[in-house]
Amino acid sequence: MIKDSTKYDYLFNNVIPNSIDGIRIFGTKDKYIKPQDYASVTDEENRIWSELFQNLEPLLNQYASKEYLVGIKSLPIPNNKFPNVESVSKLIKKSTGWSLLPVAGFLDEELFFEVNHKRQFPVTDIIRKSYRFNEKYSNREIKNNKGYTPEPDIFHDIQAHVPFLMDYDYARFMWEVGMVGYDIIKDKKGLGEDLVAHNLKRLQNFAWWTYEFGLIKKQKDSNLLRNINNDIDYEIYGAGIISSFDEVNNVIRCAKGHSSKSKFLPYDIEELMLTCFDYSHIQDRYYVIESMDFLYSSFKKNKELFYFEG
Repeated sequence: MIKDSTKYDYLFNNVIPNSIDGIRIFGTKDKYIKPQDYASVTDEENRIWSELFQNLEPLLNQYASKEYLVGIKSLPIPNNKFPNVESVSKLIKKSTGWSLLPVAGFLDEELFFEVNHKRQFPVTDIIRKSYRFNEKYSNREIKNNKGYTPEPDIFHDIQAHVPFLMDYDYARFMWEVGMVGYDIIKDKKGLGEDLVAHNLKRLQNFAWWTYEFGLIKKQKDSNLLRNINNDIDYEIYGAGIISSFDEVNNVIRCAKGHSSKSKFLPYDIEELMLTCFDYSHIQDRYYVIESMDFLYSSFKKNKELFYFEG
């Protein structure tokens, strides 16, 4: 676990407490690998998956980015029952060299980036609102509803993140982010604990406002993949939005002027990496990129921003 230093927090804005209290976090010293026991998936878990997926399916077809739409159509991710992690992983491995690593739950930052730099993406086998989820947190109170839970579950991991890993350029981008995180944590530049903690927060903020909760300007050819044309100015590529019915609807309502709950801001890597976030509520802002290529290029050209030296 990385030291929780606040020495350089004065550089951040939007500093708010993150509500992950109670979430069980696994580190390198824990038994974090947990193969999926697909034969033990219950009818209840299949029903929850089906309800979550089918509620979101028409909205995502209309508003998700083309990278997501292409990926979801090319993978054996069913809309009516739990996915088989091994089957999905084999296709991703063949397409982009990534594989899925079945894990016991939320990984700490050190372990997450270590896994990513190996081109592995962690996937849990538990789903929100299920008996197993409730049992896991029977002695703790955490937010757990169909619209959102702060612990990434199999629905968030597989339905939202994994389709993007079928895209070679996106997969390369994720690997580059993982490599920077791994380098920061290993402190290859010898910056010391406080700067390691600070730079890791910068990278976590970047990840949050991009591949977790990012938007992209509507692309000209995306509607060719849709059943209903996108009628807002944005497309969704952030997995944290994609797996949340409440968050998707918030984006739509705000984009149509039916709500002022959240604002849309132009992507600025220096601003967003110094902007903290909140796990526990609908986001109050979304950063909008011009294109996925723009995002990839921006990260590649600005990696030095994540090696702040004080």
